[in-house]
Amino acid sequence: MIKRIFLFLGAAILLLVAILLINTFRKKPWPVYSSQALPPLPDSAVLHLSQAVQIPTISFTDSTAVDTISFRAFNSFIERAYPFITEHLSKTFIREFSIVMEWKGQNASLAPFILMSHYDVVPVEESALDKWTVSPFSGKITDSCIWGRGTTDDKFGVISILEGVEAMLRKGFSPQRTIYLCFGHDEEISGRGASAIVEYLKQKNVHPEMVLDEGGQLSESRIKDVKRPIAVIGVAEKGYVSFELSVEKEGGHSSMPAKETAIDILNKALYHLREKVPPSKMTPELQEFVERIGTASDNFINRVAASNLWLFKPIAKSKLAAEPEGDAMMHTTIVPTIIESGIKDNVIPTNAHAIVNSRIMPGETAATVEEFIRNAIKDERVKIKQVGNYNSDPSPVTSLQSSAFRRVESALYKNVPKVIPVPYLGIGATDSRHYRAISDGVVNFFPMTDARGYHGINERISLLDLQRGVAFIMTIIEESGTEFK
Repeated sequence: MIKRIFLFLGAAILLLVAILLINTFRKKPWPVYSSQALPPLPDSAVLHLSQAVQIPTISFTDSTAVDTISFRAFNSFIERAYPFITEHLSKTFIREFSIVMEWKGQNASLAPFILMSHYDVVPVEESALDKWTVSPFSGKITDSCIWGRGTTDDKFGVISILEGVEAMLRKGFSPQRTIYLCFGHDEEISGRGASAIVEYLKQKNVHPEMVLDEGGQLSESRIKDVKRPIAVIGVAEKGYVSFELSVEKEGGHSSMPAKETAIDILNKALYHLREKVPPSKMTPELQEFVERIGTASDNFINRVAASNLWLFKPIAKSKLAAEPEGDAMMHTTIVPTIIESGIKDNVIPTNAHAIVNSRIMPGETAATVEEFIRNAIKDERVKIKQVGNYNSDPSPVTSLQSSAFRRVESALYKNVPKVIPVPYLGIGATDSRHYRAISDGVVNFFPMTDARGYHGINERISLLDLQRGVAFIMTIIEESGTEFK
């Protein structure tokens, strides 16, 4: 009897191994498509991005503190730097500083495209100025990079679009479909400009086949066992919501503390909240992400796991969770970002407050996040209130079979040798979230590589990335009349 059991187990193991190996060898690495040589990068493109960076279009938290001179100067810069665009495209200002340009297509029956970015930037910390290699708004050009605030976020996108369109106009190109260029001026603080642009386009009955915005990028070094560039293409964005947790309890003199204070109660609430994590899940898009990358791995074990997620999904999730970005792609995140209490070192405060920020997975809502917080804390003394003006539920998901996603794949194949395009859930928020009200083809990607200094110190973009960005946009425009079904 025991012998039969062992024989059965042995046969079962052999069958399992055979299935795993068959699946692994049947799932070939993502195909390599023939690419084309990048067109030369004009010196004017480098100069234009440098000049754009030198205009400090900063979005401050206080939206009334707008440096109108800088924002007007940026719009004047566009008119001077891009004479063909100024001559051939109509321009409309929305909420004073956001811009919509319309490039009329030959065939009005074709749904238009939107190429979009934002030209506002985050401030530079005064305390970190001495850590910058160059002045943050110098736009310094070296033999490999352009330096300064906004190079990666997102004047790279703005200049890539403008340079690509200007080059196509200079060649006499006329698109089959109408192409809109949309540049928001306040993405870093609210996106009200983008929201107003969408309302304007709604009134014009514009329903784009594709909306292309920032969000995803190229990676060449983050996954060590994959020796091919990986293009991370955003197809959805997590939602955004903030809650205030507040506690009120009589305070007093610090020499006679009660057993529990408002700060104690709030601290315990935050501890319990951080102790409990919303359940993780591997969405179909994340599963595709893992399979496309994993099957191209030099590590055979990783290839086996990626080819057999029906068995190895828990291991794949564990590997993703090892990195903050990978972990955030699998579950709703909730984290304290502000804590306030007290007025003097010898006074026990009556009130304690905290702000917690959540980025919400598709399938969940702000209401389900609030319920999770309440159940995690389990203390009615902690009042929970939704706060903030920019909260939004998760976006719909752009299909990988959509023409929008396939257009981006096609342009990548032509401009990035051996690239592997993979779908990605955006864990931040971009202006394009507003455009999902008028299009089911929103895609987040520009071909910069492993962004450096993003929102931080020594922000810069390589000249190769700028060259590739302009070529990428030109390919998107060249193929605008091609049907992708």
